[in-house]
Amino acid sequence: MEGLRSPQKKIRQEVFSVEKALRILWATGEVDENGDPVTRRQTISVSPNATAQDLANAVNALDSLTNHTYVSAQLVTYETI
Repeated sequence: MEGLRSPQKKIRQEVFSVEKALRILWATGEVDENGDPVTRRQTISVSPNATAQDLANAVNALDSLTNHTYVSAQLVTYETI
């Protein structure tokens, strides 16, 4: 049926806030019943001004202070529009 389309809403083009988080995946050194490695995910809120290099340095520091083994890390950016 023609003419029944919803009016399109305009999306704002400005960013109202930016939040960042560091998501780290750790290997615990344990295995599950299938023999697969057990991992744990950790998410830490960080400053919006934190750079990827800042967070790489932080991951290296955390890795040296824990009994778990660093597997991967991501910088996650959330923008509210």
